[in-house]
Formats: sequence, C-alpha cells, structure tokens
Amino acid sequence: MIVVEDEVDRLALWFPQGTIWKAPTTHPSRQWHEVRGERLAECAALGEWVLRDSEWDVDTLCLLEPGVGYAIWVSWLPEFEPWGWYVNLQEPFRRTPQGIQTMDLMLDVIVDVDRSWRWKDEDELETLVRRGVFSRALADRARADGLDAIQRAERNEPPFSEPWHDWRPRPEWSLPRLPKGWDLV
Repeated sequence: MIVVEDEVDRLALWFPQGTIWKAPTTHPSRQWHEVRGERLAECAALGEWVLRDSEWDVDTLCLLEPGVGYAIWVSWLPEFEPWGWYVNLQEPFRRTPQGIQTMDLMLDVIVDVDRSWRWKDEDELETLVRRGVFSRALADRARADGLDAIQRAERNEPPFSEPWHDWRPRPEWSLPRLPKGWDLV
C-alpha cells in the first residue's frame, strides 16, 4: 500500500486495483475445503498455510485509527464512482520496523453510500469460534467494534462525513510492491 496520510489520529493507505498482495491459502499437502470459512479455520487451527500472489480487485483507501479495532475502507467502482465503505474488523494496528501489523477478525460491515449497512462473513467468524481459533470473547469484541463503526456511520461522523470519496491518488503513483523483508514479523 502507499501511505497517503500518517497523522497522530489517522493512517490512510492507498491500495489500488491491480496491486499484487499475499493471500493465505491451504497448504498443498492438505485437503481443500470448498467452504472458505472452513478452509481458513483449518489453516489457522493447524498453523499451516502458504501465501500466494493475489491481485487486489477494487481501488481502496484504508483509514486506520490508533487503538481502534477496525479499518474503514473507502472504495470506488470504475471511473471513481463511490461504492461506499467497508468496515474491516481487525486487531488494532501496531507499527513494526517493516510497516504496520494487524490481524483480520473475519467479520466485516458493508456500509452503502446511503448509510444502510449489513454484516458480512458472520458464518466465517462463527466457524473460527467453533473450531477454537477465535474465542467467543474475541468474536463478541469484533461485533461490538462493528456496532461502533455502524453507529458512527448512522450519526454521519468522521470519516463517513468527510469527503474521502472525492479523494484521488496522485497520477504519478504506480502500483505498490511488497518491500524487502515484508515476510518478517
């Protein structure tokens, strides 16, 4: 990702469509589960996965706040038509010598431009709890953080009230590449 803003109260990262990133997947020696939640739970429970190259499919600006259990992603359809927001529930980010580190908590919230919203991947979160990868307390905390973001959207608070959908990347920016040492955590 490209750092757009790095302030005390917010970190903004540009993740353009077409960026190659590393996605976890089932180790080749393991059986492939058709259901994504089962597949991810199996990988996490065993601590066995491989990282494969994947291409990011939508222009996204990720807004993170220190100590907050989610990132708010501003996304666009082609031609930069506003798509809405994606609330990625995750561990609060922490800075490392390589950049930042966080962990996805599976549950997400989709907030449309009109501020209507819906949960995403509730079944996958429950699979991780059932398989013992996540505790019930962690799942409950993720849901509470999601409700916090939903309330912010409904009250039209920042960043939902800010003109992020009008933001555009600099024309000279190319697709970001993983830096040397990206795999050292």
